[in-house]
Amino acid sequence: MDGLKGGGAGGPGGMDDIFSMFMGGGRGGGGAAQKRKARVKPQTKQIDISLADVYNGKTVEIEVDRQRICGSCNGLGGTDATAVQTCTACKGRGMRTIMRQMGPGMYSQSTQPCDECDGQGEMINMEKRCKVCKGKKVSRDRKKLTVEIDKGCPQGEQYTISGEGDCVPDVEPGDVIAIIKIRPNKIYNRKGADLHIERKISLLEALTGVDFTIMHLDGRMVRIQNDQGKVIKPNSVMTCEGLGMPFHKTPYKFGNLFVTFKVEFPESVDGAQMAEI
Repeated sequence: MDGLKGGGAGGPGGMDDIFSMFMGGGRGGGGAAQKRKARVKPQTKQIDISLADVYNGKTVEIEVDRQRICGSCNGLGGTDATAVQTCTACKGRGMRTIMRQMGPGMYSQSTQPCDECDGQGEMINMEKRCKVCKGKKVSRDRKKLTVEIDKGCPQGEQYTISGEGDCVPDVEPGDVIAIIKIRPNKIYNRKGADLHIERKISLLEALTGVDFTIMHLDGRMVRIQNDQGKVIKPNSVMTCEGLGMPFHKTPYKFGNLFVTFKVEFPESVDGAQMAEI
């Protein structure tokens, strides 16, 4: 309380120390807290890829439409620094306080963006205004960016490309965030690093065994066969170790492939077929 008296001018308990604590400086942090430069809001782009792309990994190019600092005037808005003048109406604050009389002896006060400089706090000399950005200090451009998609990346994985988004003068440029969307596969259903498929087999195959091939996500043919003499029951699941997806961030390890068998029973069996069975 003693430190607050008289504006907190004296002693170690002064206002500077108090404000330093609230602003993250802490005691002994000097007077002013360190300021972190603001950053422009990131720009997001969705990338649609197939399950095979996730299995094999892929390099994708995306094109972003962004706002960048004008290259002609280097963000000055004019031909040189003298082209920019501080707004006299708001004294460079960008905001003005307006007093309105509501009645005899009654006034209202409101703060609003300066209408002289459109809230910018400065004005560009028309004779020295940049011909490319028209004094706005920024211009739009398009750029192709490369995104390296990891093997086994999950749905919704985000890849951040730092500083390649929108720009505003005196503010850190924004990032571009690529969000992965994986399209459904007609054969394989993915659950984490495991793959699941359904296979319809006849009653004869259920009794005598299965032996077939499927094309994997990398294009190779994989042979699937069960142990000889083992009967396959309806909805039973066969585990094929190591034939699943690569683990994210550990691409040399793989999950499993699970095959669920759907046995198709015949509607009827005639006498000859019964004798053959």
